[in-house]
Amino acid sequence: MGALESGTGHLLTSGRTRKKYLAESTPTNARRLSAFLSVVALSWGCAWGSACGSSVSSDKDAGPSEASRARSLLDPDTTLPPRAEVLSLAQSVEAAAEREGAGARASELHTIAASLHARVWRIEGREQDGKEAVDIFRAAARDPNGPGACASAIEAAKIQGELARDASATYKELYRAQRRFVAYKDPKRDAGMIPSSDPCVRGIEDALTRLTAFRPPAAVLAAIDVGLAGEGALSVASLADASSVVQASARVVGVEQWSGKESARVVVILSKPAHFRTGDEAGAGGRTAKTFVELDGVELGAAPHEAIASGILTRVTTEATTTGARVSLDLDGQAFRRVFHLVEPYRIVIDVARHPPGQPQAAGRRTVTKVALDAGHGGSDPGAIGPSGVQEKDVTLAIVHKIAPVLAKEGISVLFTRDDDRFVALEERTARANASAADLFISIHCNAAENRARHGVETYVLDTTSDQIASRVAARENATSQAATAEIGSILASLRMADQATRSTRFAELLQRASMASIRGQYPQSHDGGVHTAGFYVLVGARMPSALFETSYISNVVEEQALGSEDYKQRMADGVVNAIVAYREGR
Repeated sequence: MGALESGTGHLLTSGRTRKKYLAESTPTNARRLSAFLSVVALSWGCAWGSACGSSVSSDKDAGPSEASRARSLLDPDTTLPPRAEVLSLAQSVEAAAEREGAGARASELHTIAASLHARVWRIEGREQDGKEAVDIFRAAARDPNGPGACASAIEAAKIQGELARDASATYKELYRAQRRFVAYKDPKRDAGMIPSSDPCVRGIEDALTRLTAFRPPAAVLAAIDVGLAGEGALSVASLADASSVVQASARVVGVEQWSGKESARVVVILSKPAHFRTGDEAGAGGRTAKTFVELDGVELGAAPHEAIASGILTRVTTEATTTGARVSLDLDGQAFRRVFHLVEPYRIVIDVARHPPGQPQAAGRRTVTKVALDAGHGGSDPGAIGPSGVQEKDVTLAIVHKIAPVLAKEGISVLFTRDDDRFVALEERTARANASAADLFISIHCNAAENRARHGVETYVLDTTSDQIASRVAARENATSQAATAEIGSILASLRMADQATRSTRFAELLQRASMASIRGQYPQSHDGGVHTAGFYVLVGARMPSALFETSYISNVVEEQALGSEDYKQRMADGVVNAIVAYREGR
């Protein structure tokens, strides 16, 4: 492929903080946790060194000194060096795995890195280490035929359930693995109808049987199937559970593009989910690169056949093929690309850039010269509406307009994703931020809940979560069902970037702290709702640290009144500015 990245590109996975699940919140949760721990202890039919294959070889030198040293630290009798040294070593091994791209060597390196993170997590109990292990185990299981892929998939599911304190999280992870492995290893078999001849699939299905009591709703599993079909890991014909969602004869509804000098985004909107494949071509003399998406069984519809662009993207072409349709991107030089899908409505997002995302930054003062301010909702989408009629779209626009002049005094320019009362699609907001090469992305919102007593200021960063409150918030902001929002977790698993994740979390913590400091003097009743993680579409694909800021609950009578006042909005704006300045100064 040359410099064009296949799949999702060189994306380093990373852990990040998230709100812990409260096991004691209800008796039901306590019972589910107790049952789950029993299942974990007894049910794994495919584990380390079993018929599925050991994930970490112990009789073969890995080659690079980092991999050899990392493997030696997996011995439970070995005392680990300081935390920073262990994590740095794991990240080096994972970077080597990404450079390998695919194959047995890449799978082995992914597994070594994941196992090291898992060991640190089990010793220290820090959630971010466990999440890092899950992400990298998923990478190790990406190729179903790779050595140790099955054991890696099971280990990812096991840790995911333990982190969430919920066996249904393990079920979803195992279900996703089972569907992928069956499609690859035993495609003619009706999943679940007869025992598989493959020991890997058999082990996963045995574990699913033991977890039947924790099976999620059919809509959630159907969303997983739709996601797998979009990734090309599952054929449309095999979507038995999602047959009511995925049907033949999808058509291209539209193709939208946003291009800048360094990056661009193209969104292909389809009438229904469809199987797609990605690829790359070199132009004449190898000077001009092209990347494309093949859409199987898809009709062109009324989509434009050619559109001229500028910057890194020079042209977008849509054409019919013998198997469906193809969307091609002509690029000005070589580039990195990432392709993923979103649902409700179904669209395929193609991001291209001259440089890989998530480049590490040195400690100390950070470069922040431009900030993308995203006023949530707008136009035909009012967002949440308070008891007395205050609309979220008006509050968010007023706050970003108060932020901009204060930032200007700090020498920081601003990009508005919307500067007036108009509707802007979620994927366009991030695309504009990327195209303008912003250094930070902040999406401003007002929270809402059915419980009118709920109140407080909250900040979110992009991630998966089992927290039902966070999931409902994300579903509302995404304007999708909770099932669709839950599925975004699997989509994002391959899009995580270690350094960027850490920076987003750090910025979110500063944003939460600064906003509370700004309002508490005048509004002492204000509640600090903390930093959470959830799957927000608007943050997907951002090439800079990003956060979604829920200023207050507009559904709460008292907080709606505050949000309607100029003083409160100005204090919120001041808090955002203070967080940006603190982040720039390296705090």
